[in-house]
Amino acid sequence: MEKIIEINDSVIQISDLNDRIYIMKLGKDAGELINHVDKICTEKKLSKVFAKVSGNKKELFEKNGYICEGKLKNYFLDDDAYFMSKFFEKSRKISKFSKEAEAVLNYVKTVGVNPHTKIDEKFHLKIANETDAEKLSKHYSKVFKTYPFPIDDPNYILKTMQTNVKYFIIEDNGKIVAASSCEMDIKNKCVEMTDFAVLEEYQKLGLSKYLLYIMEKIMKDNGYRVFYTIARSMSYGMNITFKKMGYIYSGTAVNNTNICGNFEDMNFWYKLSE
Repeated sequence: MEKIIEINDSVIQISDLNDRIYIMKLGKDAGELINHVDKICTEKKLSKVFAKVSGNKKELFEKNGYICEGKLKNYFLDDDAYFMSKFFEKSRKISKFSKEAEAVLNYVKTVGVNPHTKIDEKFHLKIANETDAEKLSKHYSKVFKTYPFPIDDPNYILKTMQTNVKYFIIEDNGKIVAASSCEMDIKNKCVEMTDFAVLEEYQKLGLSKYLLYIMEKIMKDNGYRVFYTIARSMSYGMNITFKKMGYIYSGTAVNNTNICGNFEDMNFWYKLSE
């Protein structure tokens, strides 16, 4: 079950697939929400809570058993954002792939910033519209065995298109070969660069980097001031892409996301708009 619900002025995702609750939006009464989420986790035997909170709420979460796994500078208009996690099972705290992820990160740190990017003229990039939802969902289902959000469902894509998400696609002769999205925090003018998916036979052609370049340009033109991503820690390609585009590494969430059939650690990267 994947369910997004509102609790007063907060929004949470309850996910059986990810075995967690994600506090997507924190309302005014954080203490009440923390207690409510604890109760749900206990009842449903979920093993992790993951939240993005402002600096002035960080201590409250720490007092309630949360640890800080990452940070986004200047996310809020007057404060930084912190990714806070609480574990309900000891095994969820222990990364299964820490050595592999560390090797990726150590290599990525040696990569220089190089924002220059271009792709073959045969490719066509566009912002997806509602008529693309069906084939976009099929594209995602080809790339990902499992994913933390139901992007293989055209109705989910349609719903998010109508609220706060822009999807970008690259086509080759009318076939989607790469896709991504901008999930916009309209109030704080921050945007998550996410949902990158390139067909295997089209990888290593610079498509993700070009998508990111265009996404940044459009978001900057629309007044967005902080860009960030939560990238798979063992993906050389995605971590290198964000490093080359000038993003700063700011932490890792352990066993955070069920993606491609396994729980994976996820790296935080952010960039301030110039």
